[in-house]
Parts: sequence; structure tokens; C-alpha cells
Amino acid sequence: MKFIFGSVVGRKFQKVSHKIAKVRCTKKEEHIVLENMHEPIIDIGTWNKAQDKLNGYSRTRDRKYDHPLKGLVYCGECSNKATIRCREEKRKNGTVWRATYFICSKRNNYSRLCDCKQISANLIEEAVNEKVREEIEKVNLSEKEIEQIYKQAQKEAKSKSNLLQTKIQELKKALKNIENTIEEIYQDKINKIIQIEDFKTIYEKKQKERNKILREIKGIEKELEEANQKSPKINFKEIKQIANKFLKMEKPNKMILERLIERIEFSKEKNIKIRFFFRH
Repeated sequence: MKFIFGSVVGRKFQKVSHKIAKVRCTKKEEHIVLENMHEPIIDIGTWNKAQDKLNGYSRTRDRKYDHPLKGLVYCGECSNKATIRCREEKRKNGTVWRATYFICSKRNNYSRLCDCKQISANLIEEAVNEKVREEIEKVNLSEKEIEQIYKQAQKEAKSKSNLLQTKIQELKKALKNIENTIEEIYQDKINKIIQIEDFKTIYEKKQKERNKILREIKGIEKELEEANQKSPKINFKEIKQIANKFLKMEKPNKMILERLIERIEFSKEKNIKIRFFFRH
């Protein structure tokens, strides 16, 4: 029977701020793992069998609360997605009071102290209904004008896509230069042209630059993917029909909202900004 010595895992939690007593769960890569710190309770074979069995379970997350605007609302202060929250209280008369609101996800999980506070979901719903109604009343255009507007929107979407692709190409070129530099200083170290200490200093600096560029490329690629997914796939007439259908609904339909609205932002002053997929 083969045994291995157990590990100790630290830094699973971290204080959000020295000003408050709350803590947050750290990411797995932030944990501090010390190997071979104590004698294990079970052998490695039993451990592996248990892990295989646990990994074989399929788990489905049961979402207690949902909202048709979920995924469309963002914090106007830090641009992070907003989380839907719901509070319930049972009154003395037996009725249940419920309040649904959106809150910045970074403020909600304390991973970042954002100044933007929560906002009632009802306020955002009212703003969306009013704004859609205003936009529909503006639509009184000829077929030719509609066609021109739609072509202009497509042109702007393509221009943004081209700009992002150009940025990616420029970053990849800079990345290639850094990788060539790393290879050159490595050869200089092998040939004893530079000292090991100098090599380490330059290597660490170039690696930081490389990692920074890789993060930038990943961010722009994500932005490009989102832009391509949200680019208008329907014409202006269809958008008008969808908006009219939305206004006649008693309850908002998530699928229709996603075809009309690109993004909703709310500020700490509770100002609401709505960005549609169509423009006049």
C-alpha cells in the first residue's frame, strides 16, 4: 500500500479591506500550498478512486432568482456586470414582501470596492419601457431612409471590427519582437556574453511585458467576439415590429429584450443609460 504525505493549503480567504471585517474566497491559483506537511489518513489509491467518483457526478445549478434583464445590466462606474438579488420578508399579516434589485457584481462579492450601490429592478424596467416607447414614436421614415440608416449601422459595426483586428495584429507583432529578444538574450547567456544575473533581470522584465501583451490580446479578442455576436442580424423594420410586440406584453420577454437592447448601465446617482442595437 503506497502512501504520500499530505499537503496544507493556506490563503483560502482574504480580507476585503482593513476597514471592514468581511472576507472573500480567493481563487485557486492564489492559494498557498505546502506539500508533505503531515502523514495522510488514507492511501493514494483510495484518494484517487474517491476523486473519480466525485468528478463523475453531474451537478445542475438551481437558480433561485431570475429576471428578463439579467445579463444586460452593467455597473456604470466600473463597467462590470450587475448581479440580480432578491430580498424577502414575511409580514405579520402573513403576506410576503419582496424587493428585487441589481448590484455591481464586484461590490456584491467584495472582490473590488465599487462606489455604485444597488438599484431597484423596477426602476430599470420602467426606464426600459419608457425608452423603447420613445424610440418607437421616432420611427416615421421612408423605405429609403430606413435602408440608409441600416447600411450606416452595418458600416460602423464593420469599422469597429476592423479597428480591433488591427490592434490585435499590432500587439502580436510586439509580442513576436519580445519573444525574439528573449531568445537572443538566452543565446547570449549560453555563449557567456552576458552574466546569469543580467540574463535573469532582462528575462523577468521581458516576461512581464509579454504577459501584459497577452492579457491585452485576450481582452480585445473577447471584445471583438462580443461585437460580432451583437452586430445587427435583422433589419430596421423587424426591430420596429419586435419593439411594438415588447410594448404590448404584460411581462417582458428575455429573448425579445436581448434582440432590442445591447447594454443597460446605472450610475451611483441611479441614472440609467440604455444602449439599443438600432439608432436614428
